[in-house]
Amino acid sequence: MASSSRVDYEINSDPFDPECVIASFNALLGELTEKEKLLLERIRGKEDNTSPKYTDQEERDLINKQIRKSQGFDVDFSKFRCLFDFYPSFLDERHSTLIRETDRRFFGRLAQESIAGYNTREGTSFKFVEVDKANLYRNRGYTYFITFVAKDSCDQTRVFQAKVCNVFCREIEHSFCRLKPGQKGECDEDSKRVVKKPRYNTRSNKRLGVTMNVS
Repeated sequence: MASSSRVDYEINSDPFDPECVIASFNALLGELTEKEKLLLERIRGKEDNTSPKYTDQEERDLINKQIRKSQGFDVDFSKFRCLFDFYPSFLDERHSTLIRETDRRFFGRLAQESIAGYNTREGTSFKFVEVDKANLYRNRGYTYFITFVAKDSCDQTRVFQAKVCNVFCREIEHSFCRLKPGQKGECDEDSKRVVKKPRYNTRSNKRLGVTMNVS
């Protein structure tokens, strides 16, 4: 089981934990098929003399290092010549035949649910604008790392990150939603949050529901 001290946005790399995220090779044996080569070129871009060349194991170590460092949201796929089970979404296509809409619309709905939960928790009023990108990890279903844009009540945009699990492609679980780390400036919404003060009984000048024993 995962350690109780692990923060939810930290990447779990314990292979014995069902929530583990470790990129592995899609194909362990043989050459890539023509279809796989075309897919790799779409993910990585065309290879030229300046493209980095690593061994397969070096690539595996590098992609997992990037996943851990960015918590799964920012990976430079141009560095890899191997296909992994962690890869970027093509937003105008469908990543699964079980989904009846494009990834852009699908991840947009998940992002709207995520920002709604964030607003409830933080007392803000951000509104979803658009999906910027999404990374997918396929293992016992999918784990989605969605980067999206939302705007505050002053129409200023902020970048958010949401991690969502699609358990066995049936059940959606929202792990977390947060402002992308490292953004400059204070969020305007922060100064507009309403902090609820404890209610007091005006007759007794004591909090409601609290009694005192008088000897």
